[in-house]
Amino acid sequence: MAHDTRNSTNVHPPIPPLRTPRWRFYALFLLITAAAVTVLVRYGSIMIGGPPPGGSSAPERTERGPVLDRNGRILAIQTELETVWAWRPEVQDPERTALELSPIVDISAAELRSRLAGPTGSVTLKRTISPAESEAIRAAREAGLLQGVRLRPDYGRSYPEQDSLAAALGFVGADGYGLAGIEYTMEPWLSPGRDGGYGNQVFLTIDMNIQHEAERLARRALDEHRADSVVLLTMDSRSGDILAYASVPGYDANQFAEYPEHARRNRPISDVYEPGSVFKVFSIAGFHHLGTMDSSTTFATTGRYDGTTPPIRDLANYGTIDMTGIIRYSSNVGAAMASEQVSDRAFYNMLRLFGFGERTGIDMNGEEAGLLARPENWSGRTKPTIAIGQEIAVTALQLTSAATVFANSGVLIKPNIVDKIVSPNGRVIRNYGRTPVREVVSPATAREVLLAMEQAVVAGTARRLAYDGLRIAAKTGTAEKIDPRTGTYSTEAFLASTLAILPVEDPGLVIYMAIDHPRTGEFYGGRIVTPVMREYLDFLVPYLGIPLEGDRTIAHPGRITVTPVRLPAITDTVPDFTGLPKRSLLPLLEIEGIDIRIDGFGWVARQRPAAGTPVEPGITIYLELE
Repeated sequence: MAHDTRNSTNVHPPIPPLRTPRWRFYALFLLITAAAVTVLVRYGSIMIGGPPPGGSSAPERTERGPVLDRNGRILAIQTELETVWAWRPEVQDPERTALELSPIVDISAAELRSRLAGPTGSVTLKRTISPAESEAIRAAREAGLLQGVRLRPDYGRSYPEQDSLAAALGFVGADGYGLAGIEYTMEPWLSPGRDGGYGNQVFLTIDMNIQHEAERLARRALDEHRADSVVLLTMDSRSGDILAYASVPGYDANQFAEYPEHARRNRPISDVYEPGSVFKVFSIAGFHHLGTMDSSTTFATTGRYDGTTPPIRDLANYGTIDMTGIIRYSSNVGAAMASEQVSDRAFYNMLRLFGFGERTGIDMNGEEAGLLARPENWSGRTKPTIAIGQEIAVTALQLTSAATVFANSGVLIKPNIVDKIVSPNGRVIRNYGRTPVREVVSPATAREVLLAMEQAVVAGTARRLAYDGLRIAAKTGTAEKIDPRTGTYSTEAFLASTLAILPVEDPGLVIYMAIDHPRTGEFYGGRIVTPVMREYLDFLVPYLGIPLEGDRTIAHPGRITVTPVRLPAITDTVPDFTGLPKRSLLPLLEIEGIDIRIDGFGWVARQRPAAGTPVEPGITIYLELE
C-alpha cells in the first residue's frame, strides 16, 4: 500500500520561529575561542618567549625646554642618557647578575636580585644612568657577565649648577613633569606637549655671577656662625627682578631624591618668622603716612615702655628721640610710643598695603602668606608689639618686596624671577617686566623713611655697612625665636637680619640677609650681618657699575685714542714695573746682562727686587702678573 506523505509534517512538532540554529551557536563559539587563543599566544610570546621581533618603533623626539639665567647661562636642560633594564627570561643566574651589576649602578645586590627574580617580563633597574655606568655595563656584557641586562635611550633633566639656585629651580620627576619651583610653575611653557616636539625656553631674572657671590658669602656665614640657615636676596628695586636668590644649606637638584623634604625647602618663600627690629621701618612709615607723626615729632623715652606686660625695653636709654632716632638706634620704646596715636584698624590696613599677610604672587609654588591677625583678634599689647616686629610673621621675599615701596616713591613692585619666555625658534612669547601693585605711602613719606634709614648707616646700628662714596639706607634686626619646648621667647635662639636700599639718591637695589640661629655668641644683625653685606658690596658696586661719589664722567665724541704704554728704562736702579701689561714687557727679554722672569698673565702685580734697588751685573728681576 502506498504511503501517504501529505500528513507526514504532522508527525513532529514545528520548530519555534525565534530559536537560533545550533550551527550558528557553534560557529560563534569557535570564533571567540580562536580570538582568545590568538591573544593568549601573542601575550605569551612576549612575556615568556622574548621581546617582539624588531622591537617597537621609536617615538617622535621630544625635549623639555631649558631654563636659563638672564645672560643665557644654562641652569636646567634635558639630557639623553640611558636606562638599564633586564629581560628576565634571558637572566639565567639572577644571583651572579646582581653581584656583577651592583657596584656599577650603586644599588645593593639584594635589591637587584629581588627585582630580577620577579615575574617574567622586563624590569627597569635604574633610570638615566651616567655615561660611565653605561660604558661599564657594555664592557661587562661583552665579557658575557650580564646576560639579559640591556640599555635603552632615556631622557633626563640635568642641572649644571648642581646645588646653586636649587631652591628656586626645583626639579623634575621620573615622569618628566616638574615637581617644585620653576620646573613646576613653568610646566605649561617648558613641557613639549603630548604630540612631541620641543618646549619653550624660560629665562630667569637671576644673574648667576651675582648668585655665586651671594651663595659664597651665605655659606661662609653659615659655617662661621654655625647657623641653621642663611638667606641672601638681591632685587632690582625698579623692576622687581630678583638678581640673586641665595638659600643655604641647599641640595643638588640632580640627586634631589637623596635629600629629605626639609632640605629641599624653598626658605625665602616658605619659612615664616617674626622679623624683629628690621620691621620698624614699615611701622614708622605707616604712622608717618597716617599723619600721626612727622620728622619733627619727638618721644621722651626712658629705656622702658610700661604700656605692655611685660614692659618693652631698649638696650639703653636714648632719651628724647624723633623718627630718625627710632630707626637709627632701633628703639623699641620709641616705636611702641609712636603706635599709641594710630588705631588698630588703620595700622592693620597699612601693613596689608605693604603686602604683609598675603603672598607676593611670585612664579614659584609653596609661597606662604605670613601671619597677620585681624585687629578684632588683637590683645592690648599687640599693636606696640607688632610695631617692633613681634606678633607678626613674614617671609624673606615678602619683606624684600615690601622694601620696594621706599625705593619707588611709595609704590609697591611685584617681585619677578621669570624674565621672559622664548619659543624654540627664538621668538619671544612673553615678557614679564615691571609690575606696580599699588601706592602704599606718599612719595614724601617714602623719602623721609629712606633718609632716616641712611642715618642708621652713618651713625647707628648699621654703621658697619658704610661704604666710601656710596649712600646706603639700612635697618638691622635681631629677633628672639620661640622656644618650642616652653612656647616663650628663647634666650639662646635668635634671627639676625639686615635690610639695605641703595644708592639713596636713586635707589636701584634692595638687599636682605637673614642668619637663622647663629651659635657662636654674637647674634645682633648689626654685628654679624652687616659685615657680610659690606663685603657683598665690594663685588656688586664694580660689577653693576654703581656710581660712587667723586667718580667723574667724561663725555667724548665716540672716538678713543689709546696712548701707547711706555716701558721705563733700566738704569742704575730697578724701575717700578707695577701696572704694566705683559705685552709691554717683552722688550725686556732682549736686554743683555739682566735676567727677566715673567710669571702669569695680565698686568704686573708684584716685582722682586723692589723699585729703586741698585742694578748689578747678572741681576734677576721677577715680575708676577695677575
